[in-house]
Amino acid sequence: MANGNLYMAHRCGFTMRVLTGTLQAAGFEIVVPIQRAHPAYDLCVVAAKPPMTEQQILAIAAVHFPS
Repeated sequence: MANGNLYMAHRCGFTMRVLTGTLQAAGFEIVVPIQRAHPAYDLCVVAAKPPMTEQQILAIAAVHFPS
């Protein structure tokens, strides 16, 4: 965007609270979000419906979330 590439601008998006609430409203019982601040500004979520356990979803998050 700094170089004039405005097509790179996301003109919509989720906050962690809104994305978590949206997933829960859609029936996902387990929602594990992570949000990183400057310089990454990314938002990642792993969500599941049963029969997945909380330990299983946390193991998936540990593999796929940025460190």
